[in-house]
Amino acid sequence: MTAKPETIIISSAGRRLYLIDWFREAFAALDIEGRVVVAENDPTSSSASYGDVGRSLPKYDDPDYGRELMSLVAEFDAKILISANDYELIHVHVNSGLANSLRETGVLVPGVSAAWQAGCADKLQMAQMLAAIEVPTPATVSGADDQGIDELSARADEFVVKHRFGSGSSGLRVVSADQVRQAVTEAALSAPAAGGHPGTRDDVVVQSKLPGAEYGVDIIGSLTDGGMLSGVLARRKVRMRAGETDKAVTVDAAPFARISELIAGASDLTGLIDVDVFVDDFGEASVIDINPRFGGGYPFVHLAGADVPLYYLSQAFDIEVDECWNKYELGVVSAKYESIRVTGQV
Repeated sequence: MTAKPETIIISSAGRRLYLIDWFREAFAALDIEGRVVVAENDPTSSSASYGDVGRSLPKYDDPDYGRELMSLVAEFDAKILISANDYELIHVHVNSGLANSLRETGVLVPGVSAAWQAGCADKLQMAQMLAAIEVPTPATVSGADDQGIDELSARADEFVVKHRFGSGSSGLRVVSADQVRQAVTEAALSAPAAGGHPGTRDDVVVQSKLPGAEYGVDIIGSLTDGGMLSGVLARRKVRMRAGETDKAVTVDAAPFARISELIAGASDLTGLIDVDVFVDDFGEASVIDINPRFGGGYPFVHLAGADVPLYYLSQAFDIEVDECWNKYELGVVSAKYESIRVTGQV
């Protein structure tokens, strides 16, 4: 009987075809016969037919989603489940308990604790959680907190207004003090809300705009020992497009080591999370956002030599690898470009 290939599942990969390729390359580097199963709810998405196996899953909020996901994992005896969708992650880690159910069967599900997953989805709560562990973050108030907005206005000249429960840079505007309330009202019209109700001012946050340059930092924790920091990767953002890093240059991650250790420990981190950081002229780093998944900035460090997919597989299959996976060349500038592939026919 031919042995089944080892399997990982990537759900909601979307446009991240490179991530599928890099896991394939990691299987080859470790001399493991492996396959990447891609699960999507849209059979014509860019990634749906790109995996070694493609499967359809209901959307995360469908009543059948949990049963279908558990069945898919069992069918392929998957060792790792990865999702690249913020809202799916909230469902898996917080709303349904699926992450813990899968872990009880031996499946590795990278992420953070349920409390931190919920906090990462709520920018007001996230700011409070970061402040509680003494990680610098901009002063943040609800768009409905008039007193809080007045207090911020007395201390700063420019402000960031964005969706409280948004993904990417949803609703983002940079405004002056006299424009804040109008910007909040306008942002509320398109704001995703926690309970599915129409957006309100409370579904928007206002932050002091930070000075300095913006960086993307990947914080990587052990997949098998929650909260144990394994690596930190960093790049300075040169250009943004549609809320995602479009061009970046790799930099030394040492300045971000302390905040990475604090976040990893407090969040019970396993695997990779993508963190947005501003660094001022004095070298002070402040966290402005956390995406508990592979973010759009990871490719910049991978192309410079880092290899988190290799680390994931080494952990899943108990294969020792040296520390080369979190080493990369500094000063490498990379830029994204467009491509296209046929995904179906009607």
